[in-house]
Amino acid sequence: MKTIKTLLILSSLFFLNYICAQQIEITEKNIINVFKKTIDQESRTKIRTFSNPWTSDNSSDIYFKSDTITFTNSKNNNFCKDINWTFYRKNKFIRTFGNHCEEPPTYSATKIIDYFEIKFREIGEKKYLELYNQEKLIEKFEIISLETTQSLSYKNVITYSLKLRRENI
Repeated sequence: MKTIKTLLILSSLFFLNYICAQQIEITEKNIINVFKKTIDQESRTKIRTFSNPWTSDNSSDIYFKSDTITFTNSKNNNFCKDINWTFYRKNKFIRTFGNHCEEPPTYSATKIIDYFEIKFREIGEKKYLELYNQEKLIEKFEIISLETTQSLSYKNVITYSLKLRRENI
């Protein structure tokens, strides 16, 4: 009886995970549509950098040191230091740096070097995001996965998670 109960619980968890977290096919159209869905700007003339950023952990400067990074648009991140990509157009974002574990919490001021345009590239079976600043290639990432998760609780919130692998340029 205990084995059946355990099997039933594990099956339920697997089923819920399947319903709640789903892979999105990696295509330029899907990536751009997801970025576009997460844009939350009240005005076309002013850009609010905290209006629904995609966030990645930058504790110990991991964003620049790690070959694999994950961005999420979840508002429930508890990183001491983070990197934020705030989209203001479907293929353009502003990058900011946050530090939340020191008083007072701080964010970097936005400068011209923080404005990026994303270009999608497909080479063979691999898909890439290339980040350009002032028409110069700054960073390149292979797209590993794009997932969506739908909350079963409060407000039925949908969040996205984008896993990237840094490429040499």
